[in-house]
Amino acid sequence: MKKQLTRTTIVNGSLILLFALLLMGPLARAASAQDNVRQRIRDRIESEQGLQTQEREQLRQHLDECEKLGLDDAVVGTIFSESEPLQRQIRAQERVLAMAREGLPVDPVTQKLQEGRRKGVSDEVLEKVCARMEEDVRAANRHMQKAREAGVTPGDRDAERRCTADMAKQMFNGFGEDDMDQLNERARLRLRDGSCATEDLTAAAETTVKLRAMGIERERASRLAGEALQFGYTAREMRQFSWMIMTAKTHGGPQNDVLDTIEHGIRNQYQINEMVREMYQYGWMGPADERGGHGGQDPTGGAGGHHGGGGTDGKGEMGGPGGSGEQTGQGGTGGGGGHGNG
Repeated sequence: MKKQLTRTTIVNGSLILLFALLLMGPLARAASAQDNVRQRIRDRIESEQGLQTQEREQLRQHLDECEKLGLDDAVVGTIFSESEPLQRQIRAQERVLAMAREGLPVDPVTQKLQEGRRKGVSDEVLEKVCARMEEDVRAANRHMQKAREAGVTPGDRDAERRCTADMAKQMFNGFGEDDMDQLNERARLRLRDGSCATEDLTAAAETTVKLRAMGIERERASRLAGEALQFGYTAREMRQFSWMIMTAKTHGGPQNDVLDTIEHGIRNQYQINEMVREMYQYGWMGPADERGGHGGQDPTGGAGGHHGGGGTDGKGEMGGPGGSGEQTGQGGTGGGGGHGNG
């Protein structure tokens, strides 16, 4: 029996060691790749011509701080881009590092850097764009903090950083302070049943911006997204509304009638698939769209359940593709969709 236990212990120990070795391989390769990226940047800092002594020292300090702050290779590679002279990147590095020190998401700014360089935007214009995006990130962070203090449910640390970054992008695309005030009021009404999360708030802002970009009147777009938030629709469901409107448009559905149908459905807490079926009956969607609305192959996913709380009278009642285009003045970029409960 003792020999059998010894053999079992040896086998188990061998398996654990093998697993550890297999796990260490990819981690070691990742660490090596990161070291290679950082070493190339260090070598370039030391060898690049035209740098003053003070500038070279600044660049060394900035690279060291990137490591201390845990910035990933994508961010480091952007602020030490091989396509731009290092001397011209010091200001952008200062901006990104200052934001990272404060715990703010830096991706919205680094994405603008990449976008502007790809399109050949001048340093002066790109600086203005990045400065504006930084302001929007800071404003979004204040708004999200205020929402959390008011009782809106936060996600984990990474989720909150994503929500702040997404909110900043919507603000960059025209979502203003007054819009935020309106959404906060809608969130306050929804909070009566405790169901509002920061992801829902962000999705409502994204939906507002997307509807306006589709040519829907500013106030109506705000109202539709705000009521969807108030009446308990999930982030994923809110993102479906722009898909529904766009799909109906391709089938010749009159925009005002389509919006009336969706707004009526929201106020009566219809499930998404109920709204899709109604639009199918009007001829504003085809069979494939109608099946998609029932949770078929449509990229927006399936319908959600019933929605609770948040009625205009203060009483709790019955219990799409995502993404937003960003316009910088140099061109637009499309964003991916989010996820939620379907």
